Amino acid sequence: MTATIISPSSLQNIVNAQTGNGNINTNGSVNQVPSRSTSAGTTSASTAGGVSSSAQQALSNNFNDYLKLLTTQLQNQDPTQPMDTNAMTQQIASLAQVEQQISTNQQLGSLLAAYNTSQINGVVGYIGRRVEATGNTTVLQNGSAMLVYNLAAPAASATITVQDSTGNVIYKGASTQLSQGRNVIDWNGLNSLTKGQSPDGAYTYTVDATDANGQAVAATTYTTGTVSAVDISSGTPTLQLGSGFTVPLSGITKIEPDPLSQTSSQAQNVAQ
Repeated sequence: MTATIISPSSLQNIVNAQTGNGNINTNGSVNQVPSRSTSAGTTSASTAGGVSSSAQQALSNNFNDYLKLLTTQLQNQDPTQPMDTNAMTQQIASLAQVEQQISTNQQLGSLLAAYNTSQINGVVGYIGRRVEATGNTTVLQNGSAMLVYNLAAPAASATITVQDSTGNVIYKGASTQLSQGRNVIDWNGLNSLTKGQSPDGAYTYTVDATDANGQAVAATTYTTGTVSAVDISSGTPTLQLGSGFTVPLSGITKIEPDPLSQTSSQAQNVAQ
């Protein structure tokens, strides 16, 4: 029986009629895996949820199209130029690798969701606690704020200056907390110039200390306030102090479960 030989152009017409796409080389091998991926299906599979599902569906469509194309090619191949089985094997293996990658990304998405949940559970415990962080801001809340500084050596005198958000000095006075190391002052928000009460909010402060010889003593200040909210929307947890001032969780140096509990032996009102 004489074998029927179909030309490459005729074979292409047969394939297009069955699959709607696909290209075949003149030697009968598949040139590329046909794709019907939509924009949603080709979106990076690193995003968990619906995008990964779309990618999986697109891969399934591509694989079905490939099988149709392969079957048509095997049924209508030129006996004098049979299909290269190595190429077919490589293409099937490529599809399998893509499927494995999508599955891996789905699992990573699940792990990321679990990690975010763990982060939320961890930082919620900060709400209502007074924290310290690197910086020189104190947050006045309900008429109370802490000024915390560390002296490199004992000082003979120290002057504290508090400024509002516009840079205006609202308090300037001497401090009696002169010990080497950590010093804590409870500020009641009183404006030393107008004798009025300062509104709640964030204030910056500086400490200028000198020793008995009039030499400057290095003073390191800390940002302090009570946590009122937490935010992880940016991927990096931040703590909100008061009505709007925020500090990154990574900058926290101290946590106090009971606000002002550690100031009883050292605290003083700097404005009377």
